[in-house]
Amino acid sequence: MSQRVCFVSQRDYPGDGRLNTEITALIEAGYAVDMIAMKPAGAPFTSVEAGVRIMRIPSLTRQRAGKVRYVAEYLSFFVPVCLLLALLQVVRGYRVVHITNLPDVLVFAGLIPKLLGAKIVFDVRECTPEMFMDRFGAQPGGRIIRVMTRIEQAALRFAHASVTCTEQMRQALISRGADGDKIAVMLNTSYLQTPRPITPPPPDQVIDGPLRIITHGTVIKRYGHEVLIDAMALVITELPNARLEILGKGQAVPDLQAQVERLGLGDYVTFSGFVPDEVLVERIMAAHIGAVTLMQNPEADLVHTFKMYEYMQLATPMVISATSAVTSYFSSDTLRFFQPGDARSLADALLELARDPALRHRLAVNGLRVYEQCSIPKQRALYRSLVERVLASATPLIEQPAVGAGRVASTGKASLITRRDYAGQGEVLTAISTKDETL
Repeated sequence: MSQRVCFVSQRDYPGDGRLNTEITALIEAGYAVDMIAMKPAGAPFTSVEAGVRIMRIPSLTRQRAGKVRYVAEYLSFFVPVCLLLALLQVVRGYRVVHITNLPDVLVFAGLIPKLLGAKIVFDVRECTPEMFMDRFGAQPGGRIIRVMTRIEQAALRFAHASVTCTEQMRQALISRGADGDKIAVMLNTSYLQTPRPITPPPPDQVIDGPLRIITHGTVIKRYGHEVLIDAMALVITELPNARLEILGKGQAVPDLQAQVERLGLGDYVTFSGFVPDEVLVERIMAAHIGAVTLMQNPEADLVHTFKMYEYMQLATPMVISATSAVTSYFSSDTLRFFQPGDARSLADALLELARDPALRHRLAVNGLRVYEQCSIPKQRALYRSLVERVLASATPLIEQPAVGAGRVASTGKASLITRRDYAGQGEVLTAISTKDETL
């Protein structure tokens, strides 16, 4: 009989790329996988999809509102999950229960399964103290941050092992008291189905029509769309053929539309809302430049975005905020950095890429190379290894990585000594020399 694993996440499923990576990793290895997720309107309470038995719990939808609303949303999911998971553990006998945050307290829904012998894996998708500082203006060292830190650390101690998204997140957890030997890193590599082979832009590409700039995903303040629009006002003074398309929805859209009108950019900036993946892929592949414009704050300095990897996968050269987690992993051979929150710096980056087809080509080619080194199959293998080590009670659970071991190589060779990478994936992430030739 296959070993049974249950995933628990206060998110929709299917539709979450990171969960899909983890679940597919175990299905490929022969595990039987159940999933407890939120129930969106119109979705069935139970279904079997792609080999996953999904159980959906009605709960308050996430609205990114105030702290009271956050607590209500979390409780509306946490309480029924505790009851359902306890019952399922008795009936199904899970070997592993994988629980994602937010909230951190959700991991304690695994109490009964843990007492009955299941191993608990905690997926730290966001660092809660930094999230509260970003979204609610909480002050470092303030009461709410102290409370969130205690909950976070208790959750990490409760779990047999944890996995997070970058080495910066891992170090933040360790700095507050977590055991680094129990925390692995699995990158948020994304994957989009493509209708045709991916080809980088040619090094002598001539842009006859509009210069197409694209950004996509949730439209909220921390993703820096306001700065991107301000930068567009500067760009069109030198390149009047530049056009920006913003794909996605979110609370910031009305304010951004007003900003576009105020700056007289109605002919240059388009809001397209959410589109199906097949449409999104076509838009990205048709774009000349992708833009990732995170504002700098304690949370942004810890994370990578899914769209960053999607631009790499689709060979779309990009400009990106020079946050700590990004510059620690990737070099200027792969990404064109700009100062977060600085419209002039962003405009200069956009203008440089627009005017230099050889640079666009080089970044696209190197982005494809980097994407391959961080690919979904490698992340699946890493997660599968973590689960197997947890089940075997291996010591230590996580091989200690070399902190600051270097960036993801954008070239085919490394002139410095290869060291253990952030995520413990052997020689995937290597220190590289800027003297190496790139295409």
